[in-house]
Amino acid sequence: MQEGGNAMRYLSSAAILAVALSFSPAQAKELIYGSWLGAKSSTNEIAMPVYFDAITKATNGEIAWKLVAGGQLVTGPGTVEGVKNNLVDAGVVMAPYTPKELPATNLIFSTAVLGDDVIAASGAMNEVVMLNCPECLAEYKRNKAVAFAGYSTSPYLLMCRQPVQSVAELQGRKVRSSGGGVSIMQIAGATPVAMNPADATSALERGAIDCVLGSVAWLKNYGYMDSVRGVLTYPMGMGGPPLLMYINRDVWSDMTPAQRKAHVDNAAKLVAVTTIDAQLKIDDEVVVEAKKKGIKFAEGGEDFAKVMAKRGEIQREENAKVARASGVKNPEAILDAFDKAVEKWKGLSKEIGLDPAKFEAVLKREVYDKVDPEKL
Repeated sequence: MQEGGNAMRYLSSAAILAVALSFSPAQAKELIYGSWLGAKSSTNEIAMPVYFDAITKATNGEIAWKLVAGGQLVTGPGTVEGVKNNLVDAGVVMAPYTPKELPATNLIFSTAVLGDDVIAASGAMNEVVMLNCPECLAEYKRNKAVAFAGYSTSPYLLMCRQPVQSVAELQGRKVRSSGGGVSIMQIAGATPVAMNPADATSALERGAIDCVLGSVAWLKNYGYMDSVRGVLTYPMGMGGPPLLMYINRDVWSDMTPAQRKAHVDNAAKLVAVTTIDAQLKIDDEVVVEAKKKGIKFAEGGEDFAKVMAKRGEIQREENAKVARASGVKNPEAILDAFDKAVEKWKGLSKEIGLDPAKFEAVLKREVYDKVDPEKL
């Protein structure tokens, strides 16, 4: 009887342990996010941690993203291939770096949004990519990926080793540019040079390029502050979307429906925080810091307005032609949807202002609540 009693107590203890384990939190599945952006870039320091923390919370600790920054695992041009081949589970993708693989997305990226309404541009880009560009979603699928959470850069400015105040002074200068910026620089008489923003840091230092066409926050994010002596503040187009969540399709498929939903449900938060907290607010801080370092800021004038007007006149036909040659079947439909979305979001941006919570709410209402994670 004693021996049987011990056996019964053992079985009872084992059963209790099994029940206890069944209620323990699941061990987190760690996924690797490879970013070619610098570790101290505002996107990596501010925006991505907010999103990754939200995912861990929403999945009850089942998913944990690990950020590996600074191009340690993948470069900008290499991220599409790196995600496709499982070198990383996800990363940030810019279509102009791989236009053959992502021609429909590159069509949007190459269409410069004029002016300085970054909220409208970011909202429109998300709406078009997620809801009105089936060719975009198809090209992600072809490359074994799922993508969402794009944003618009703030207006691109000229940041130069020697100050530029007129189009005449820009003639022949070598300018790092991408997307629609290539055409803008050609119209202005400069020589566009293709390279990612991180590589431009050493190129500026060496004098291999004279200027960078990009967001003013890049002065800090990519360390241009020590090489740039002048910034021209005339807005020279907003480009995008850089796709912050470009995820390997097998990794996506291995998630549960609830986990996939958590990623999409929090996409609006990522876009809002990136656009406002990690970009626009940082822009203002960087300008103050740059002026303290003696960097000169000039406004630019009518000659630059003419350059941008010319770009506005030719970009639709030019971009549609390039896209069609790259395999996009109906570029005009994508551009029509983009034009319509930009006008719509110019109205919505008035109610949003620079409030990340309001931007998140409107993005969810207008875009991400309409996205079915199971159909991406």
